[in-house]
Order: sequence, then structure tokens, then C-alpha cells
Amino acid sequence: MQNALVSALSGLRVNQKYLDVIGNNLANANTNGFKASRVSFVEMFGQAYRPASGPTGLSGGRNPSEIGSGAGIGSVDVRMVQGSLLNTGRSLDLGLQGEGYFVVSDGNQNFYTRVGAFGVDANDNFVDLRTGFRVQNTSGQDIRIQLNTVIPAQASTNVELQGNLPAVVSGPLSELLTTDQPFRDFQPARLTGNAGPYALVGGETLLLRANFGATQIITLPVPAVPGAMTAAEIATAVNAQATGITAVDSGGSLVLQTNGSGAAQNVFIDPLSTGATAMFAPASIGVAAVGTESVANSTTLLSDLSTNTINYVPGDQIRITGSRPDGTPVSGIFVFGSGVGQDGTTLGALLGKMNTMFNSGTGGATATLNTDGTISMLANATGEAALTITIQDLPASVGRSNWSSNFFRTITQGADPDAETVTTTVYDSAGQAHAVSFAFARRDDGTWDVTASVDPLEGTVITPTISGLGFDQNGTLNMVPPNLLQVQWNTVPGVQNLSLDFGTAGQTSGMTQFGLPGSVFGVADGYTAGSLSSVAVRGDGIIEGFYSNGQILDLDDIGVALFENSAGLSSVGDSLWQISGNSGDPVITSAQTASAGSIVAGTLEGSNVDIAEEFVRLIEAQRGFQANARIITTADEVLQELVNLV
Repeated sequence: MQNALVSALSGLRVNQKYLDVIGNNLANANTNGFKASRVSFVEMFGQAYRPASGPTGLSGGRNPSEIGSGAGIGSVDVRMVQGSLLNTGRSLDLGLQGEGYFVVSDGNQNFYTRVGAFGVDANDNFVDLRTGFRVQNTSGQDIRIQLNTVIPAQASTNVELQGNLPAVVSGPLSELLTTDQPFRDFQPARLTGNAGPYALVGGETLLLRANFGATQIITLPVPAVPGAMTAAEIATAVNAQATGITAVDSGGSLVLQTNGSGAAQNVFIDPLSTGATAMFAPASIGVAAVGTESVANSTTLLSDLSTNTINYVPGDQIRITGSRPDGTPVSGIFVFGSGVGQDGTTLGALLGKMNTMFNSGTGGATATLNTDGTISMLANATGEAALTITIQDLPASVGRSNWSSNFFRTITQGADPDAETVTTTVYDSAGQAHAVSFAFARRDDGTWDVTASVDPLEGTVITPTISGLGFDQNGTLNMVPPNLLQVQWNTVPGVQNLSLDFGTAGQTSGMTQFGLPGSVFGVADGYTAGSLSSVAVRGDGIIEGFYSNGQILDLDDIGVALFENSAGLSSVGDSLWQISGNSGDPVITSAQTASAGSIVAGTLEGSNVDIAEEFVRLIEAQRGFQANARIITTADEVLQELVNLV
């Protein structure tokens, strides 16, 4: 009976301790960084009434018979699991997501905490606002943040130029005019007869047909010499009686040709002609000769051009008017013919006259007969141009051509060089900001010039235009020009050297030339003086300073302590811990290094107490306490019965 009382008493004690732990957990359910504890019970050493015995040859073995002496506290362990991170909106409230502890010091020893409620005191120390202890960096030193610091100005030394220059050439371009239609060399349908004189008599006939028209009967005259008619006599008779056909004496041979020219023309000798056999070879009789068409060349006669309607005669005049690329008016007369004071009879001669009139110096233009029969007029220089040209026959001329059907139209509009401009801010040694503009202009060879400029009131660019920025067929940089730019500022002595970074040849990280619109931007280093505006903490624990000049500097790094056995740390209150004999020595490192977690600014870690779980344990402790109290009551009643037996 004594053992029952002792066991029940131990049960009351352990459940009372259990209630103490649960009460402490629930009390700290809203304490930042609090780690809940748990109780582990153990059985007390029991009393053996009979020891165990092994089996023998005659009997089996028996287990021991023991009666326990109650329960005890085996351990009270702290559960070091992560608590939820709660947003506070304050930049210097820091939570740890993962393993590790912040390190704070009272000047004599270090303490460790999961609660990063930090701030800056009057002496610029980075401290734990709850205790005033100073926060330690990865080197184990106090962190100091001087809020009134100023960083000096830094002069620019490098300008990074990046972006795309257009691959599609829109300038520089020379103005180009080309005739709307090609010129062609049209020849009449032509039949050449045998060499005369011909054995013909008067009254014989030559039956001709032109362009599939009606048969024309040409009656031959009586020859001057009987039986011997000349080609000239026959030509005279044909020209007097035929229409659409012209006959000529070509070295004693009769030649018949259509008045018109081109592939639509034909001439036919009817086999019924009584005099045809004497004048023409049999192969020519009864077969139509057809006119020809070919691409005109420089030797093509103007009267043979496809545009010609009436053949030119010596002395005919063709007016050429227009303006040179620079707008200078041009007007001149081409005189048809091969005599003195005449310019020629061929298309090449006409082009020569055009070049004489238009091709004067760099401001002129050059006329060219192309292989397709068109005539081009190309300005000698690039840029916008006022180039025009018109050709027309003077009214007094006999010959006529339909020049208007081959008017000159603009194929390529003259254009100034393709250009892209970017302006970037550069700082001098005194921290003064200056705008520097970079103008990119495409050259005739496809490379680019780069010209830098500044406001004349602020300074002067010493370096002339930089040439030789080039790209390969894939649009990547393959020609990197000299990159030193020198500027003299009016308010600062000395010359400032700037290195221009166009990128690396063969790569696309800098300047490119793709088939995209142009877009270039520049970024220069350097800055003006600036004061500290605010601080923030990165995930890796680096404290960054944000300055009024836009610069961001690393001020310090927050140390994070790791332990082999963090559950072995000893609590000293205020959510602080200190090392113990079973925690191991701390390893101070940076956040996000090794197994250390990351720092989340603007948060504090909440308690890891699970209220629902604690309430369940509270019921368990209550029931345990009640059961042990009932044992004592029952044992007391039994003892009372024994006393009443006397």
C-alpha cells in the first residue's frame, strides 16, 4: 500500500510540472522568437519480487515480477522549429528563414537570438532594441551605421554604349532616276535581193504584201537598157506604187523593208510575181521577213529606238532640261547628225550630251545605259537631291519620238546618312553632371562614325569624330574603333579621359546592327557627392546604404551563428540564448552560406507554440493529475478500513 501512495505522489508531481511547461508555452504564444518546450516522463526504478529464471530441462523459464515506484521527469526539451515570419513593415526588423541565430553582445559575452528587432542608437551602433545589445557582423565586431556619412564625387571614366543600329540602309543614299521603260532597238522587216542588174523587161510585176495587208501589184517599167534593169530603177518603181514598204538600192542589190519597225512588221513576196525570181533568191520568195526587237545599246540609232515614230534627219533638235542634284537648273540642245556642230545619231551620243550637261563636279549626276535598256541618272553625292531630267523633241524637228513614255522616275530618294543619337550624363572630377551626346552616322561604306558633343557653355570635345565602327553580315560587331574620348570642361582644370565601350567583337552584348529599328543608349560610371538616405538588408545579410546620388554601397554584413546542437542552448530570457556544454561552439558566417538561412527584412519570427496542441496536452495533464489524486484517495480509504478492523 505504501508503494501506491508513493507512486501516486510522483504522478501528482510530474503532472504538475507538465502543467507548468504547458502554462509557460501558452503564456508565450505571442512572444516573438519563443520556442515551445515539451516534457518527457520516465518510469521510476521498480521493486523486483521475483527475478527472472531461464528454462531447464524439466521446466520452462519465467519472466521477472516487478512493481514500479512511480513516474519522474526525464527531460524538458525545447523544440527549435521555425516559427512563422510576421510582416512588420519596418525595414530593420529582420527574420531568419532557415537555420541560424543573430549574434548580439553586451560587451562581455555574446548572446544568440532569432528575434531581429534591430535599430540604430545615438552613437550609430546597430543594436537589439529590446536589450540594447550590439549586433555583431561576420567578423565578430560591432556593426556601426553612420547615418550622416557623405560619399565624395567620382569622375566618370567609362561610357558603355549599347543598342541597335539599323541594318536597313535608308542613308546615306544617292538620288537615282531611271527611265520608266527600257529602250529597245527596233529594226524593220527586210528582204535583200540578188545583185543586179536583173534580166527583166517592162510590164513584169512584183507582188508585195506588207504586215499581212492586201497584195500590192508593182508594175516594172521598161528598162533603159533592154533586158538589164538596175536595182535603182526597180526601187523607184516600188516607192512610187507601194505603201508601207520602202525599196532601196544597196550596192546594186534591191532591198525591200517595211516603213515601220519591230517584231510586228513583216514583208512578203508573192510567188506569182513574174519578176521575183530574177531579183530574189528562191528561198526568199513566198516567205515573210519579220522585223526584230532587241535591247538598245550605245550604238543604237535614235531613229531605231522603240519610242521613235518618225525618223530623225540631220539638224533635228532634241531639248534636254532639268536640274542638278544641288538644284542648279540645266537646259541644252542635242543636235541630231554627224556633221560639224552636230552631236551624233546614236543613243550613246545622247547619253554623252546628258553627262556633259549634268555631270559637273561632286554636285552633278552621271547618266548610264543599263544592260536592260533603261537609262539611269545617279547623283554623284549622297544626300537629299533635286535631280530631275526631261527629254523632248523641238517642234521644228522632222523626227519624232515618244519620250514621255520613257520619263525618268525616282527609284531611290537621296538621303542623308542614317543617324542615331543618344545622350548620357557624365560627371567631372568635382561631381558636376554634364550631358554628352553621341551621334552615330552611317558612312557610304556601311561603317559608322561616332561624333561626341557637349554644350559649348560647359566644355569642348577634343577628340574628333571616331570612325570605323563596323558589323558583319550577321549584325555582330567586327570592327571596334579607337575608344578614347577627351573632354575639356570650362569649370574644371585638366582633360577628362573617357573610355567608350562599344562591346566585344563577335558578341551581341554591346552595339549590334540587326534588321530592327535603331535604339541606342549609353551608361556612364561616376557620380556626384551624396549623403546616406536609407539603409536596407539583403537576404544574404549585407546592409546596403542608399545615397542621395543614386549609389548603393555595402556598409556591413550581419553575422549568423550556427550550432551543432541548437537545442542544447540555454535560455537566459528576453528570447536570448547562450551556449552550453551540449550546444557546441558557434560558427559565425553569412546568411545564405552553408546551412545558414536567409534574412527577410520587414519581418519578425513569431512563436512556434501550437495552441491547439497545447490544449490537448493540458487535458492530458489534468486527467493525469486527477487519476493520481484518485489513487491516493483510494489508498487512504483502504488504510482506513484496516484501522477500523482493530
